[in-house]
Amino acid sequence: MYCIVLCFKLLREAFLANNKVARTIYINSDQVEALKKLSDRTKVPQAVYVREALDMLLDKYSEQLKLEFKDSFKERAIQKDLGF
Repeated sequence: MYCIVLCFKLLREAFLANNKVARTIYINSDQVEALKKLSDRTKVPQAVYVREALDMLLDKYSEQLKLEFKDSFKERAIQKDLGF
């Protein structure tokens, strides 16, 4: 019984950590076409690539913006590696 409760808590925390918010963005038609081709060839959803690109951009500018995204990115990468 303890294992079930613990597993449920871990899954709930993973879900909350990966809670996504819908946003509308405008990108160039060339970018849309390239993203679609990449997604079609790799079978990886376009949204995954957009989130990855945004993570890379925020990581690149985190020092300049004095934001602490790096730890959050590392946690997300670990969760991704573990399949959460």
